[in-house]
Amino acid sequence: MKNTIFFAALLTLFATLSASAQTTLGIRTGLNFNTIKATEGLEAITPDYKSITAFNVGAVSEFEFGDYFAVQPELSYTVKGFRLKEQMDVNIFDLPIPIGAEVISKFGYLEMPLLLKGKIGNEVAKAYVIAGPAFGYATGGHLTTRAKAFFEFDLFDTKIDLDQVGYERWEVSGVVGAGAEFKIPSGKIFFDARYQHGFTELYDIPFVNEQWKNQGISVNAGYMLSF
Repeated sequence: MKNTIFFAALLTLFATLSASAQTTLGIRTGLNFNTIKATEGLEAITPDYKSITAFNVGAVSEFEFGDYFAVQPELSYTVKGFRLKEQMDVNIFDLPIPIGAEVISKFGYLEMPLLLKGKIGNEVAKAYVIAGPAFGYATGGHLTTRAKAFFEFDLFDTKIDLDQVGYERWEVSGVVGAGAEFKIPSGKIFFDARYQHGFTELYDIPFVNEQWKNQGISVNAGYMLSF
């Protein structure tokens, strides 16, 4: 019920904005470099989490209020996750042979950033900064395990039952970023880089009480058409 009220309020906000501002709609896509932030103070007994490279794609709307300020709601599909990698060298015939394993976790999210946007520049090109909250829902996840000995190969790829393992599907995070936009005859193109920090505790590892939160950066490009 709370989620329904929240999304109804967002739709009302978007309708109000579109009635009082110049509206542009478009698409964006990009690459994510995401990992997780674990509970501070447990570094000595927890794994070293590495980032993964994944993708995002979504719809973008912008409601401009004058030349220097806008509100930018978005709806996107993005992949987040992390890597764990362990390796050792085995000495055979006085030759060091690397043997190791890598575990890659990926989670798909439907996400709705609601960003405030400040701009500076002229009619042809503008630089901008963005900041605001993002609300996400994890649609699913999977785990890939790879082994390496002389060459690398996949051992298995397993779907993760998020509800069964107690993974928190709903996530609230914060986004900050900067970019540039350029006017073209049919609209405008834009490029930006963003940092996203999760505030929601996604999962508690038993026994050590370690808590996960998403964090990462992304680089994006997109196109908008004015109405």
